Amino acid sequence: MASILLVLGVLGVLVAGLTVWPLVTASGQSEVAERRGTAVVVEPRPCGPRAAGDVVEVTIDGQTRRATFDGCGHTRGQRLEVMVPARAAGKLRVTPAKTELSELDALAWRTNIVLITLAAVAGGGYGILLGRR
Repeated sequence: MASILLVLGVLGVLVAGLTVWPLVTASGQSEVAERRGTAVVVEPRPCGPRAAGDVVEVTIDGQTRRATFDGCGHTRGQRLEVMVPARAAGKLRVTPAKTELSELDALAWRTNIVLITLAAVAGGGYGILLGRR
C-alpha cells in the first residue's frame, strides 16, 4: 500500500512540475518578440471568408509604416492597440494587443488542469485502496 501511495505522490508532483515549467521558463526570457503600439485604420475592409484584414498605419521607431491588421470591419481613423513584431522587416502584419486578462486566464487554465489531474490521481488511488479490501 505504501508503494502505491508513493507512486501516486510522485506522479502528482511530476504533473504539477510539468504544468508549471513552461510558465517559469517563459518568465525568464529577456528577448521580447513583440512590442505594444497604436495603429490607425486607413483602409477598412469588410469581414468575410476572404477577408485580408484592415490596412493600418503604425509608428515604429519614429517611422510611420503601413501594415495589415489581423482583423476586419473597423472604421477609418479608428485607433487600435496592437502588437508589432520587434524586428519589423518586409510586409508587416500586426495583431490585436494582448491583455493581462488573457495571461491570467492561461494561468487559471493551467491551475485547473493540475487540480483536475491531482483529483483524478487521488480518486484512482482511493479506488485501488477500496478494491484491496
